[in-house]
Amino acid sequence: MKVFLSTLLMIIIQFNMNAQDWKTPTIEGYGRIVDYENVAIQPDSATTYKMFFHITISKEREGVNVSLWKMARTINLLENGGVPKENIQLAAVISGPATPIVLSAEAYVERMEKANPNLELIDKLTDYGVTIHLCGQAAAKNKIDPKTDLNPKVKLTLSALIDIPTYQMQGYTIIR
Repeated sequence: MKVFLSTLLMIIIQFNMNAQDWKTPTIEGYGRIVDYENVAIQPDSATTYKMFFHITISKEREGVNVSLWKMARTINLLENGGVPKENIQLAAVISGPATPIVLSAEAYVERMEKANPNLELIDKLTDYGVTIHLCGQAAAKNKIDPKTDLNPKVKLTLSALIDIPTYQMQGYTIIR
């Protein structure tokens, strides 16, 4: 009986913890957030948020690349906090083990033998206005032909080594 009551109590506690109001207000289905009113820092609607993500890891969160997911969460947090779209400027360069996420649907299936789970999120991010680049050096290393293998929403750039300082000199905060 004690085991049953303990288990029941754990389930109730877990249910209450998961019953928070998770939502994806802007990038629907990705980067879920919970809203809090009384916190130490809220987004400033008068500030322009310029963030540049260097995406290098292949780890997934909720079925998509964790860094793309984090970009969606950032947009959701900022817009939910009252920051207008024109004050949200996000960009990314992809290299290293994350490189395959930028493959077109066909090229991804050919190489990975499964569908690319990141296509819908990349579409949503770029449709929002996010710039996503593929490091040209990573493309060469991974034998990605930009003309035939690259997702058309992603643009080829010379190198992440050039993108990062270029965006930094333009006032972007680098997010890794």
